[in-house]
Amino acid sequence: MMAARFLTRFLKIQLALSLLLALIWFSLLPLAIAVEAANIVANSGFETRTRWENWPRPWWAQNESKNWSRDQSAAHSGTWSFKVSYQSAQEYNLAGQQISITAGEFYQIGAWIKTQGVSGGGATIFIEWSGNGQWLGGEWGFRKIKGTADWQFVSLPMVQAPEKADQAIIYLELAKGSAGSAWFDDVIVERRTKPLLSSFILRPNYAYKILPDAPSPEIEVEVSLNLEESSLSLNQVKVAATLKDQTTKTIIIQKSADPPPSATFCLSLDLPPTAPAVGYDLEIVLMTKDGAQMAQNAYVLDKLSQDRFAKLTSYIDSHNRFILNGEPFFPIGLYLGIGPQWGYSQADEIADSPFDTIMNYEINSGNSTQITNYLNYLHSKGLKLIYSLKDYLGNGQADLDTIAQKVTAYRDHPAIISWYLNDESGLEYLPELEARYRKVRQLDENHPVWSVHYQKSYLIGEAHTTDILGVDPYPIPDRPITLVSEMADWAKEASRGGYRPLWLVPQIFDQSHYPGHSGRLPTPQEIRAMTYLATNHGAKGLIYYSYFDIRSEDYYQTHWVAIKKIANEIKSLRSIFLSIEETSDQDILCSHSSNIIDCKLMKQANSYYLFAVNTQPDEISGVSFQINLAYRPAIIDVLFENNRQLEVKDGRFTDHFSPYEVHIYKLDAPTLIELDQFTATPRSDRIIITFKTKTEGEAAGFNLWRSEEEKGAYSRINHTLIEARGGATYGADYSFTDTAVRPGATYYYKLEKQDTTDTSVFYGPVSATLPAQEPAGKSVWPSCFFMLPYFWPGAQTARAHQWWFLGYRFWKEPF
Repeated sequence: MMAARFLTRFLKIQLALSLLLALIWFSLLPLAIAVEAANIVANSGFETRTRWENWPRPWWAQNESKNWSRDQSAAHSGTWSFKVSYQSAQEYNLAGQQISITAGEFYQIGAWIKTQGVSGGGATIFIEWSGNGQWLGGEWGFRKIKGTADWQFVSLPMVQAPEKADQAIIYLELAKGSAGSAWFDDVIVERRTKPLLSSFILRPNYAYKILPDAPSPEIEVEVSLNLEESSLSLNQVKVAATLKDQTTKTIIIQKSADPPPSATFCLSLDLPPTAPAVGYDLEIVLMTKDGAQMAQNAYVLDKLSQDRFAKLTSYIDSHNRFILNGEPFFPIGLYLGIGPQWGYSQADEIADSPFDTIMNYEINSGNSTQITNYLNYLHSKGLKLIYSLKDYLGNGQADLDTIAQKVTAYRDHPAIISWYLNDESGLEYLPELEARYRKVRQLDENHPVWSVHYQKSYLIGEAHTTDILGVDPYPIPDRPITLVSEMADWAKEASRGGYRPLWLVPQIFDQSHYPGHSGRLPTPQEIRAMTYLATNHGAKGLIYYSYFDIRSEDYYQTHWVAIKKIANEIKSLRSIFLSIEETSDQDILCSHSSNIIDCKLMKQANSYYLFAVNTQPDEISGVSFQINLAYRPAIIDVLFENNRQLEVKDGRFTDHFSPYEVHIYKLDAPTLIELDQFTATPRSDRIIITFKTKTEGEAAGFNLWRSEEEKGAYSRINHTLIEARGGATYGADYSFTDTAVRPGATYYYKLEKQDTTDTSVFYGPVSATLPAQEPAGKSVWPSCFFMLPYFWPGAQTARAHQWWFLGYRFWKEPF
């Protein structure tokens, strides 16, 4: 009995303890879930396995019987990791996990990676999105770990899921063409919120420097608000901008948006004319209505004096043109990969070509004497160098010290035009990229920084760490050449509408030279089309990739001749690419959409240039262009095509395009008349059109055209040409009466000048509105009248009598 009672008491105690532990466990469970909920990757540390196999579900691999294994020999945290091994570069086997995500949200995506003897592309991660079963693209720009390396965190801190996405797959990869072993651990996909306040300096557009000739407003800031997480509306907050003299702390400008007009808007600040040439602190503050600060962005701006400005040999002007030694400069360059210690033969070949700029990956492989001699040689050959600092990244202060040493040593050399600071580096490097940019700008205000990307998120997220944006689209062999225009447009988006210049990197090489890539050599037609797509979409410089990839190939001589021919065209046109004269997309309209025939109209002096690119691998016939300019030439020149010309009929011309063909049409404007006056004046039943010229050049005469809609179809109203009465140094007065009009109608008039060469120029329109008819019910006769008979002299019968009405109205207005 005692034993039974003891056993019963023991069991009760055990049950009570179990219940107590269960209560404690369940009370802690929500806390545990809250902690783990941030990471939506299951089994992110590979610590759990299925009962029947040593496999870290829900992870999977394309072939689970080879390459991948759950491994206990290395771990970043915990005990286990996920290991992949390739014995040869021919093996390839992806691992991944499907996760649920929210469309439009931002995520941090990352993993810890360790490698041993990895060759080729390296070990990395990437993510791909889908929605309703449809693939929606992905992010593949994560850093790749090669060689033998201890645990490193590979991450993108702010990746946005596409608007229609609801699923994603996070992949673990040892890239194609690689061999060796890699371990993955602590994989994360965590939701991140955008900052409450973010801003981007639109102007000044160069290195935060306000130049003496800067247009007003000198300071423009794009402000973006993310109030979704704050539960506040735009009407409950305000944004204030304060500009202070950095030395005296005097407030120069204060401006606020109360409330902000929209979630994204522009703040403009006009500097007073008396503002000194000093440094300024600019603060952008988001606050509640009662003044409680929610977020702040701060910038340091620098207003240059005339003396400091005069010392700049290179900078970016307000039109986003690179200015070199006082003149706009369009670099036409090549990537090189041979160090200065290996001689100058390639520099000689490039100097003997239309190319004028080099971006040499291996510039720092030589010692200081070799680098200086190389720079001197380039300068003697008239070549410019974009100096590469891109490799000094990932080592913190040591890299900053090296960059400082290089910039200080070579910043005054006349061969250098820019610093190459970033070559496709990911957002995980953002703090370092910001520090490197600040360091270069601190040590050298004389040369802009250029950075190149192939990922849109990098381009946008790192746009504030460079002065010149770059993209490197390589579409050949398996993507359309419109990748060039697409990525060029990314740069415009990254600079918030084109507030930074673009130097683009066209493809001239065969991608199969690189492990894990298939490819072929781009044809000359494709290279030419990609080149003009770049300039059509805003490129202010072209640095082709790459000379070192083609230099040692059997096809080099033939390919080099074709590339030089294209570069020679660009060299002859670059002043047009740098022209600041404006045109409209409506000035000349193409019959085909821009994804088929990509067009850009540019103007320089008295000539227009239409660049038309066939983006397709097919012939296209019957492509027509409608000219809506003020003048319509009778003949159009086609450049670089053996003096070919096209006839213009009724303001339209037509052409044929072979695959990837580019046509460049030149429209020379005639000498314009100097028009002093052009008016349309309404009368009761007619409109008087008058115009007066100061000079008339080679005018043969004039026509007047009329429409009842300003942008409608116009018809000529004079039956014969109104003959010109002026000359090259004097003008004349003209008048024309239009009687074919209706009461109450509005008419628009254009004046056409015809040259002796049968070329037309249009002016106007001007407009006039006729008075309306008398209201219904109002007599058109006088309200009081009397009649007097009037007899024609010699009248023989009463039928010859005519009655003459005399009368008047008792109205306020005269009859």
